[in-house]
Amino acid sequence: MTREKIIDTLNDLIQITEDSHEGYRKSAEDVDEPDLKELFNDLAAQRGAMVRELQKFVAEQGGAPESSGTVLGGAHRVFIDLKSAVLGRDRRAILQEVERGEGEAIRRYEQALEVELPNHLHDAVAEHLQRIRADRDRMVTLDRTTG
Repeated sequence: MTREKIIDTLNDLIQITEDSHEGYRKSAEDVDEPDLKELFNDLAAQRGAMVRELQKFVAEQGGAPESSGTVLGGAHRVFIDLKSAVLGRDRRAILQEVERGEGEAIRRYEQALEVELPNHLHDAVAEHLQRIRADRDRMVTLDRTTG
């Protein structure tokens, strides 16, 4: 595996994780329910830490770390804004949109694990993926209990 491919893979993860970070941050602003506001703020902080760790790994590889999300992620955040405005900050709609975004993050992390990464990077990516899956499952559970 070339150093360039490793850097590209990690930078892709930075972008999608930053999308998640911003999505949670924006969702925390959009919800009125204190439990979701607290949850989304906590998850935003967690995703921010993941981004910083990935940026550190890119720098260790001699690359320039990404510092922003994807263009698609920007559209995702706009969609959350639109849905929130149109549906009056509907709890279920916001949860479903967050689930969808996390599903995309999971897909991208799974693709990254198919790349031959050095062991310490593979382990860190696998740990991030496990966390994202657990958080997505938590959103699914919250969505199911929202009626």
